[in-house]
Amino acid sequence: MQSSPEVTMVSRTKDTEIEYDALRLAEMGYVQDLRRKFSVWSLLAVGFSLTNSWFGISAGMVTGINSGGPVLLIYGLILLAAVSVAVGMTLAELSSAYPNAGGQYYWAKELASPHYAAIASYLTGWTAWCGSIFTSASISLAMGSAIVGLWQLTHPQL
Repeated sequence: MQSSPEVTMVSRTKDTEIEYDALRLAEMGYVQDLRRKFSVWSLLAVGFSLTNSWFGISAGMVTGINSGGPVLLIYGLILLAAVSVAVGMTLAELSSAYPNAGGQYYWAKELASPHYAAIASYLTGWTAWCGSIFTSASISLAMGSAIVGLWQLTHPQL
């Protein structure tokens, strides 16, 4: 999807960046309704709270210690950090090229060939939904394990 020359000629200052975004959305057939006032810190805070990274890492350490030990934890975290950065950069590039609240299913529809666009979008949406359900179940299971572990710590006689 090519942007028109008028849009690319707009200077990217703080005031005109919103106008650039509004023009880009207008090219796609959308109207900008929401104001965008996110700072870097607020985006990091939202990302951190959505991913539950502190809890996910601490719950995952039990499995790492049982199956691979400290070596797995150290190199595994480094490898996972590198993969997470690569995924984040890819998603950032997609969201800047195709800004849409739909996210993955919209990108799958836009990037797939027209013959497979509908099924790619459908499967991507269902996969994302299933991932959300399984992530919620995993967090609930880890939370239950943590609560039982804390109870056992305070009641060693039982």
